[in-house]
Amino acid sequence: MRLLASLLLVLLTAAAHAADSRHSVFFWTLAQKDIDSLVHHVPQQDSVRLAQLRQTFRDMQCTGSDLREQTFAAGSNLVCTVHGGSADTILFVAHYEHEGAGMSAVEDWSGATMLPFLYHALMSSPRKHTFVFVELDGDEGARSYLRSLTPAQLRAVRAVVALDALGLGAPGFYLRLNGSTPTRTELLLESTLLLAAQDKGIAMPQAEIPGAWFRLDDTRQFRFRGIPSIVIHSVDRKTREIPGSAQDTLDAIDPDAYFSSYNLLCYYIAELDETTIGNAAVDASGPPSRGRR
Repeated sequence: MRLLASLLLVLLTAAAHAADSRHSVFFWTLAQKDIDSLVHHVPQQDSVRLAQLRQTFRDMQCTGSDLREQTFAAGSNLVCTVHGGSADTILFVAHYEHEGAGMSAVEDWSGATMLPFLYHALMSSPRKHTFVFVELDGDEGARSYLRSLTPAQLRAVRAVVALDALGLGAPGFYLRLNGSTPTRTELLLESTLLLAAQDKGIAMPQAEIPGAWFRLDDTRQFRFRGIPSIVIHSVDRKTREIPGSAQDTLDAIDPDAYFSSYNLLCYYIAELDETTIGNAAVDASGPPSRGRR
């Protein structure tokens, strides 16, 4: 554990030095009233949820062949693509289906509706990576999406960021269970998140291993394929009984906490685009780069 902490410190220090001659990362943001109006309309039928997410992506100008619905025997995924300067791909995923006894506002409408907002953030300038936003219809949706990829597309996936149960409070993250060793790319996903928080002047996200509420891990199928992954969520010991319970309603989402997470994630996704991520040569030698345009 001490070795991992030391390695993370090296990654953070190296990335901070790389950013000394910084110039701004670019992304667009929405006003809080616009975010609130979209998050606080929570459909209870999965088909209506999917339709609303599709319309929100269209409103954010993900249209034509960049937005497609992927159907399979048990349901449908929604996929929006931002084509970058390379085929190297970073996935942002969330599951959208209703879960549990409540409104399923936290688990996981809060994550699903964040994806089109992050798509909008990226459209401010050309991107180095290709980004794919996938609204997953459960675990089977993740399997179906992976089966749809060609071998070349699968090899191009450098990392997966899953958004789950946002807006209960300050965001935290999950990489791996205690006792298992994160990959170098997973540590880079973590260090970039911490640096984004530092640059935004907000409290550092804490590592929070999900508990019983975490019934559906959107990264599980990707981890099985050896793809580095991180889950970003907002559940702590005080709120762990809420997701998927009868308390999982609109009242559980703190608008200010959700909007703060949105701002952090906008910065995070723009920073990830500026980072050399998942490159075998970089993984094998020296700290990662965090270059800027």
